[in-house]
Amino acid sequence: MSLDPAEPPIPDDPEEEIIPYIGPPKLLPVEIKTGEEDYECIGAIKCKLYRFKDEEWKQRGQGILKFLQHKVTKKCRIIMRQDATYFIRANHLVQETIIKSMFHQFGYEWFGQDNSDGEIKVQQFCVKLENEEDFNKFYQYYEECRIFNKDED
Repeated sequence: MSLDPAEPPIPDDPEEEIIPYIGPPKLLPVEIKTGEEDYECIGAIKCKLYRFKDEEWKQRGQGILKFLQHKVTKKCRIIMRQDATYFIRANHLVQETIIKSMFHQFGYEWFGQDNSDGEIKVQQFCVKLENEEDFNKFYQYYEECRIFNKDED
């Protein structure tokens, strides 16, 4: 009997019943909900994200960090998903304070009430950006979101 899935099976024994070859299964499209459906993207930047834990900076992930604004409440939040796996590495509202990082030339630090691990904890984050253009865009997006969140309070 042939093991190639592209060929129909031909039995070695002539008495064996021949089962008609139907082909590979047809997959139906599946709608995937990410939780971002109620949000509008203000900006997105590729970066590395670090978290201050156990008295040192530890890499949290690398991927696209998005600034999202809720369509109804107008509150802005930061969402970052890990490249390839799409695990959530940061998920919190944009807070008041952001400072230029001493950790990296093109970086910023801030505190956020993060719930990417399932429980809400105040954590210190640092973002490491690739170039000065992304560095300036990040600050522009952060300030825009900070103003939206401040106006809503």
